[in-house]
Amino acid sequence: MRKRILGLTLALVTVTALAASAPAAAADGKPFTLNVVHGIPGVVVDVCVDGTKAITNFAPGDVVTGIALPEGTYRFDVTPAGQPCSAAILTATADLEGGRFKNYTVVANLDDEGDPNLLLFRNPMRKTEEGLARLVVRHTANAPAVTVWADGSRLNRGREFEWGKSRRYNVPAGDYEVFVSLAGETDPVIGPVQLTLMAGHTYTVYAWGDGAAGYDLAVIAIEVGELE
Repeated sequence: MRKRILGLTLALVTVTALAASAPAAAADGKPFTLNVVHGIPGVVVDVCVDGTKAITNFAPGDVVTGIALPEGTYRFDVTPAGQPCSAAILTATADLEGGRFKNYTVVANLDDEGDPNLLLFRNPMRKTEEGLARLVVRHTANAPAVTVWADGSRLNRGREFEWGKSRRYNVPAGDYEVFVSLAGETDPVIGPVQLTLMAGHTYTVYAWGDGAAGYDLAVIAIEVGELE
């Protein structure tokens, strides 16, 4: 599992490039935050936002967080690394508008038929109860329905947890061994990985990959705070 956090530098580059054409910021003055996960095996890509390169040399398993964008509609293009935005192999449009919680993730992934595509998820940002962490698991791998396990216990039964679906759990803060099995089975097909979950944080785990190249997990942690 690889992780790359560009944070403020990438945010400034992206916003500067889009400033001339982007709509005004949301009514409360806060920009949207966009995270990007590369979950397509075997290909290094660049990511364009509205025709401008925002991420380059993006390798499978990489995660970029903290891209600040004003409210509006954006076009995302994924190209082979080094190619112009016009050479897109994947294209999607995202409407970032309204709502109290302005945090999204775009995932370049393989669907359950093995076709590359882009998925957009809104991330849960509400505060957690005291002493709890929020664990969100998203199925973005070329795989059938799965079951998610934490410390040997099922978090879900798996039958309905198919590609494109998301599951959310509130758990006590602490250390967990997490893995994924096929529905109805107990042997790991992804993981296990060790996760330390802190209270007042949301941890979003993305299962990605396919049977030929293998599977992996990408994790994004976001501090959301605790209810008083």
